[in-house]
Amino acid sequence: MPLRMISVVLAFGLICLTLGLAAPAQAQTPFTLEWKTKMKFGTVASDEAAGGTIVLSPAADTTTITGSLTDFGGTIKRGKLGITGGDSKAFVIVSWPSSFTIRKGTSTHVMTVSNITMNLTNPVKLSNSGAKTIYFGATLTIGADQKKGTYNDEGGFTIDVNYL
Repeated sequence: MPLRMISVVLAFGLICLTLGLAAPAQAQTPFTLEWKTKMKFGTVASDEAAGGTIVLSPAADTTTITGSLTDFGGTIKRGKLGITGGDSKAFVIVSWPSSFTIRKGTSTHVMTVSNITMNLTNPVKLSNSGAKTIYFGATLTIGADQKKGTYNDEGGFTIDVNYL
């Protein structure tokens, strides 16, 4: 039974910054969000008859593979987001969509990224300098007979960060 090589890199190109005001209304410092590291799920081969999942941990650069996938190593990286320039010791809420799809080039071949998690718990407390580093993981679902190739998130997805 033939195996198909699949490589996944998620760049997460879009970040939405929404500032909420705490009551009573007071001026808050706008902060900056920057992706430091893209999520990388490694390289796997999928069986023609069955797929599986790759779970990328937000706690370390590790994956757990289930189903009919063969692990060929490759680069594994959890996503890393930097928050800088915020209010000292302020609390923020970080949110994102429940899932999104990634595509092989301009084709109709897609996979789903879901169960996005971070290494911290909301609300997230910024440091004395108004900064924080957050790591992200997610679950990548690879279908049966998934077409070989490199899949990317060209459009990205939105992460909202709001002051509490």
